[in-house]
Amino acid sequence: MRKLILAGFLCFSLGVAAQPELGNCDQEVEELAETQIPRALKNWKTGNYREAERYLSKAISLDPDHADALYLLGDLKVKTLKLGEAEALWSKLLQVCPDYKSVVYYHLGSIYLENGKYKESIDLLTHFLNDPQRDRGYDREVQAALDEARIKEKLLGNPIVFEPKPVKRISSQEDEYLATISPDQETMYFTRRSKKVNRRDGPAARVRLVEEFSAAQRQADGTFEIGAPLPDPFNTSYNEGGPSITADNTELYFTVCEDLDGYKNCDIYYSELDEFGSWSTPKSVGDHINRRDSWESQASVSANGDALYFASNRKGGVGALDIYRCLRKEDGSWSDPLNLGKTINTPQNEKTPFIHSDSHTLYFTSDGHQGVGGFDIFYARATGDSTWEKPQNIGYPINSEKDDLGLFVSLDGSTAYFASNELRKGSGWDIYQFNLPEAARPERVALIQGSLKDENEEPVKEASLEIKNLKTREVTKVKVDQETGNYARVVAVKPEQNFIVTVKKKGTAFSSKYVSAREELTKGVVKAPLEVAKLEVGKEYTLNDINFPTNSYELTTASRSVIDEFILFLKDNPALRADIQGHTDDVGNDQDNMVLSKNRARTVYEYVINNGIDAGRVSHHGYGETKPVSDNSTEEGRARNRRTVFVITSQ
Repeated sequence: MRKLILAGFLCFSLGVAAQPELGNCDQEVEELAETQIPRALKNWKTGNYREAERYLSKAISLDPDHADALYLLGDLKVKTLKLGEAEALWSKLLQVCPDYKSVVYYHLGSIYLENGKYKESIDLLTHFLNDPQRDRGYDREVQAALDEARIKEKLLGNPIVFEPKPVKRISSQEDEYLATISPDQETMYFTRRSKKVNRRDGPAARVRLVEEFSAAQRQADGTFEIGAPLPDPFNTSYNEGGPSITADNTELYFTVCEDLDGYKNCDIYYSELDEFGSWSTPKSVGDHINRRDSWESQASVSANGDALYFASNRKGGVGALDIYRCLRKEDGSWSDPLNLGKTINTPQNEKTPFIHSDSHTLYFTSDGHQGVGGFDIFYARATGDSTWEKPQNIGYPINSEKDDLGLFVSLDGSTAYFASNELRKGSGWDIYQFNLPEAARPERVALIQGSLKDENEEPVKEASLEIKNLKTREVTKVKVDQETGNYARVVAVKPEQNFIVTVKKKGTAFSSKYVSAREELTKGVVKAPLEVAKLEVGKEYTLNDINFPTNSYELTTASRSVIDEFILFLKDNPALRADIQGHTDDVGNDQDNMVLSKNRARTVYEYVINNGIDAGRVSHHGYGETKPVSDNSTEEGRARNRRTVFVITSQ
């Protein structure tokens, strides 16, 4: 932005006029000094600026306060980019004659902006805009300069804590860049450029630089392994990079570039993970997104796989490079791209979009929004289906006077990552991480993931899965991989908004998982594997997450939520009859355990019949510690024995 403002200022300041227009100043000047001005203007008119400068310098030597000479010589100094000298001349001019010419305030304010004197720049530019005698044709340029001065004073005057550290092991002596992290935080994808020799070329083989699409897994200690190139079908005939992956780790989006008659065209491709853990041959996301006459790149897919963001220079946009979004249709395909509009995109360039797992916070780089340097990193939050808040600069010194781009953020929003070749001398490109400032953090979210397996640990197919927000009652249907039974869904974490995950499949038993915002969702990733067992008369099925306080049979709020879903299950299966049973571990008195288990089973039974289930369909019994399903000698075993179950009596 600064280059654009300075270029506009230079054009305004000097132009191509045969003779500059002088200002007005009520002053007495040295007569000999005054005679130098016509001579200077005559040479100015013929383009002999060196001779014009000589006459103007002489005028100032004869009369240091000569307003016309100070103005004209300052203009010539700007023409030769001697901004420091122009600054001194025009500063003196405004001291001598504050009302000489309003445009001087713009000239000098722009020089102050260029030299980093932001407060002084703001004062002068504001003075220009407040002058009723100003040339209003330049208000737009002056306002742009004023906006830049204000944002730079704010950012540079209030630096934030920024302590980037290279990501261990991944950041090697080779070059690593174009990176992202999977929503479950377990895999980092990146491009590694290294020197390699093709041994089949014999002893005269040449060393060449090779870019390889790579991945590194997180280890038990929280750090990543060094990483390795992805296997086929990657790193074969494709020039790919810039990855993004869905939360269930089954769809990987990336950029593929190829030369088309001397034009390097980039398009967005994707690959799908099959039931054997192999990636499919990359496919284009579609000709309605990828165009042969434009550049589509830097894809970022939302964690839940329902939106795809990318950068493109296609015709009809707001600027050179714009950010677009496609939405997932019911048939699984992508909608036509929608430009994010003028709130996000400017007449310049916006690129490297990263949509956080909260699906509301977008990070991107721009040289069109007001910033510190060329490309700065910004973030914006969605306010509706297609509207956004005004983008905010992420801050200095994260953003510097150099180009800064390619930011991505962890699931919990606390850690940001980026690639740089500036922070460690001699190490080339590395991937760094740092603590993201609070103001720039996304909404709090958690990833609920698991698998649907039957009694034999085989994937369950054709089952549906629902996640219900127990406060808002909103129900979200979750995609389940039909080959593996795996699922993953990101949910917003808000106080007292708990969830229940429920499986629905005809002919199978009720199975659910209660997820607490206070206890589980704050961990970030919630494991919720669910067993989907076939309904059989006489078989016992556990009602997960029905817990009672010690020596109590009073239902908790969480337990009621689980039973509510069990009631819906009974209503969906009107012919089914069940016996509700309570069990304990062997800790404590046998008789007390028996009484406690009966009371707990009765409490569940009463809640069920009081909420719409006919008493003839359910019964209840307590068995104390007499029917353990695990060894009571371990805490894990005792926990399994403390259970509330239902047994099918008829269906």
